[in-house]
Amino acid sequence: MASTYLSLHYHIVFGTKNRAPIIDAKWRPRLYDYLGGIVHRLGGFSKRIGGIDDHVHLLVSLKSTHNLADLMRELKKASSVWVHDTLGEKQFA
Repeated sequence: MASTYLSLHYHIVFGTKNRAPIIDAKWRPRLYDYLGGIVHRLGGFSKRIGGIDDHVHLLVSLKSTHNLADLMRELKKASSVWVHDTLGEKQFA
């Protein structure tokens, strides 16, 4: 019997508002860990997360049932709330 296998990988890049260089190197690894946790909580697998002071790259593996727009909305919303509440960086967007 034939089977179908899917392997969906996405390279996601998103930047800070106006590409402002506000992702501080001191807390950048914590942000990456937090983003990886969000992906995991939503049922995906983060292969690699990195970036610099004005943008983030994520390589994630998702199921075919995932909606990429929903994942992005949750990543951006939750990470902004986390940075505001946990790190006190109110200008982060």
